[in-house]
This record gives sequence, C-alpha cells and structure tokens, in this order.
Amino acid sequence: MTRILAVSDSHGYIPALERVIAASAKKYGAPDLVLHCGDGAKDLMKVGEALRALNPSVLCLAVRGNCDGEGCADIPFERVAEAGGARIFMAHGHRHAVKSTIWALDDAARERDCSLALFGHTHVPFMQMASVLILNPGCAYMGQYLSLEITDGRPRIHLDHL
Repeated sequence: MTRILAVSDSHGYIPALERVIAASAKKYGAPDLVLHCGDGAKDLMKVGEALRALNPSVLCLAVRGNCDGEGCADIPFERVAEAGGARIFMAHGHRHAVKSTIWALDDAARERDCSLALFGHTHVPFMQMASVLILNPGCAYMGQYLSLEITDGRPRIHLDHL
C-alpha cells in the first residue's frame, strides 16, 4: 500500500499547508508520497522538514500552475506519478480547461495509460469517474486535501478538509 497526500492551490500560504499535512497524517497516517497540483508548487520545499519528520523517505512531486511564476521553470506543467500499482496523471488543469470540462484532462490521462488524474485550479474538491478517475483535492489554503491509499492499483479515496 502507498499512502498519498494530494494538495493544490496553497498559493504560498504555508501555515495552512502545514495544518493540512498534520491533520492528514493524524487521520490517515504519514504519507509516502505528496503530490501538489500547482499554484504553490514550490511550497512543498518550504514544508519539507515537517514532511520528513513524519516520513524520512517521503517523495514530493509537483506540477506548475498558472500562478506559479518566478523560480518554477524547472517544474513541469504535467507529469505522471506511479504509486501502489497505479499511474497517476497530474496537471494543474488550466491548460485542460477544467473550469468548463473534464474531458481534455481525461483524454490526457488515458493517452498516458493512467487510471487516475489529479488536478487543481478550480479550488473545488471534485471526484468523477470518466474513462479514468478524475480527482481535485480542492484548495489547500482553505484546508482542503485528498488522501489516497493505493494497493495493487486500487485507490481508497478520502476528500477531506480541516
């Protein structure tokens, strides 16, 4: 089993992100993998110490959002993470028009042979099955997050908030 904490849209508000990390760890256990879906992608570096205190071998991955500017050129707009036997497509969503449709995101995930797609941008928690399972953890600066436990490619999903 791989335990994942997924967040998005922290927008530099580190105290809220720290509270999300602590609450998620208390409720679901320390994460093995932390995924940030953009708009605050570099915020993971600022909470690295708190994450490593929970799990010294935690892996953190992020994608760049529309508000991730200076200093984020090294962060991709899209990526695929592998965990617990599942392939997870990650994108902020602004390049996939997620405020009006999920189908471009669904297509992008399916084309990369992923069973899950994570996005942010809308600041609204979301879960819908299309050809892949589409998930949005919501807005970290508002205390929203997603906890996933993936075993043999099957996710157990918790959309949660503080």
